[in-house]
Amino acid sequence: MICFIALIVFAILALFSAKYRAYFKEALDCVFRKATLRKCTTSFDKKMKMKVTSKISKRNKKFGRVVYKNFDLITWIITIVSIIVMIYSLWFGALGVYNFYAYGNCNGPESNEFCVYDALAGTEVPNPNVTTISSCGELGECADNCTAPNYGECEGECSCGQATCEH
Repeated sequence: MICFIALIVFAILALFSAKYRAYFKEALDCVFRKATLRKCTTSFDKKMKMKVTSKISKRNKKFGRVVYKNFDLITWIITIVSIIVMIYSLWFGALGVYNFYAYGNCNGPESNEFCVYDALAGTEVPNPNVTTISSCGELGECADNCTAPNYGECEGECSCGQATCEH
């Protein structure tokens, strides 16, 4: 299953370097052949097996030998884990988009947690360093016994009504 992993990796690398375009074409042919239950005619899987294990063997011969003997199993494990992660990411990404469309945030109804889609939609994200003070005295000045959160950090310099101060 090295063909599937290599297809994704070489597709990205081929965008930036012509060196990897031939590998990408071989990987694409190999994936197509594997999908139709045929063997790779280009021996791409053997070529990649040799390249990977030779680089590993330069650093650690024993580990390189283990990788060479179990290469197919390792590539199947990596492929299955990659597919699971992709499904998981797509599922929760779609769920976040649905929640954003339905409730206006990524995390469901009545949630105030961070949502990555707020910036994309142009929604203003509240600044946690800004406090709104709405408790005023009778004459319009801020009350000395203000119960608004972080009132002390405003140092009493706020007007009646909604005033903000950064801390």
